Amino acid sequence: MKKGSFEWTRAAHDAFEKLKTKLCEGPILALSNFDKLFKIDCDARGVGIRIALMQDQHYINYFSEKLNDSRKNYYTYDKEFYALIRALDHWSHHLRPK
Repeated sequence: MKKGSFEWTRAAHDAFEKLKTKLCEGPILALSNFDKLFKIDCDARGVGIRIALMQDQHYINYFSEKLNDSRKNYYTYDKEFYALIRALDHWSHHLRPK
């Protein structure tokens, strides 16, 4: 075999098929059930906020936002409070009925 040549083996084929499957099957969000309560999960560390809307430990929706320079300097508690306010504003159509 020449230096740098590639041989298509069974293991390579299996790895390629697994990679195709993973690329085509992203995480699937669950549908909202307005008869159940919603949960908001916030992460406000670093340079942005990440917020997930959940029901029964399944993700319903996701929202993220990069913080501006002044908000980056907030204490973590204040960033989390800001993330909660943004979540309530962003998903008010989901959360208002409950």
